[in-house]
Amino acid sequence: MPRAASHRETTIALVLGGGGPVGITWLAGLSNGLRAAGTDLARADRIIGTSAGAVVGSAIAAGTDLSTLFTPRPAAEPPATAPEHDYEVLLEITTLLRAVDQDRDLVLQRVGELALGADTGDPAEHIQRIGALVDFADWPDHDLLVTSIDIGSGTRTAWTRDDRATLAQALAASTAVPGIFPPIEIAGRHYFDGGVRSTINADLATGYDAVVILEPLAHLYPRTRADRNLGSAREVTIAPDEIAVAAFGPDLFGEAALVPAYESGLRQAPAAAAELRDFWPDA
Repeated sequence: MPRAASHRETTIALVLGGGGPVGITWLAGLSNGLRAAGTDLARADRIIGTSAGAVVGSAIAAGTDLSTLFTPRPAAEPPATAPEHDYEVLLEITTLLRAVDQDRDLVLQRVGELALGADTGDPAEHIQRIGALVDFADWPDHDLLVTSIDIGSGTRTAWTRDDRATLAQALAASTAVPGIFPPIEIAGRHYFDGGVRSTINADLATGYDAVVILEPLAHLYPRTRADRNLGSAREVTIAPDEIAVAAFGPDLFGEAALVPAYESGLRQAPAAAAELRDFWPDA
């Protein structure tokens, strides 16, 4: 059950969607801009993060400096070598995910099996990479949910501080894009990117009076039926505007887009703060 809001009667769930590194920087810029405008997203009663949104959501929940998530490589430093991907596996995964007339859990099981069989590197390295973004922090003392997909069942798991996963493990699982990064083993089971089921998983906010959705990929992916059915909740969605979408470019992993995406988030923050002002708890 939603707990009572600390300042007003309205209970608020904050939903942060997936979007790769570009989505992380847009969300970080937006969140920093909102904080500067007097809207502290950490005052939400529940924070739900998927993939990129899980990384940013955990930083918000912990009250850490979001600028640490925005670390573009200096111009003088050469870019890292792009990882090698099995494009046949990626094509098969993409084809499966586009299927509309099949059992979704079975589709996700098959996607997970393909991801397990793909040569996408050492899972420990992915945990190290993602954990470093949040300085290997412990779970924050907040109602934080981090989504992933259980390969064995094809169903969603929403990790919390009461589960067996460390925060770094949960975040690594939530960001383990199948065919790009390796699935993560937690307590004997394997998990991959929660954004494959839904880029926002907003149905986890059911029961709250207000649901604020920060949706980096709203321009690319339609919402699932469950995400559209939030009952009587007041819904506010903040998505990249046309300028931000142009700044993102076609590659959500493109390093050249990190600075423009962050700046776009900052630029959109004052208008977003105005949308939230009449019900968001004061700092």
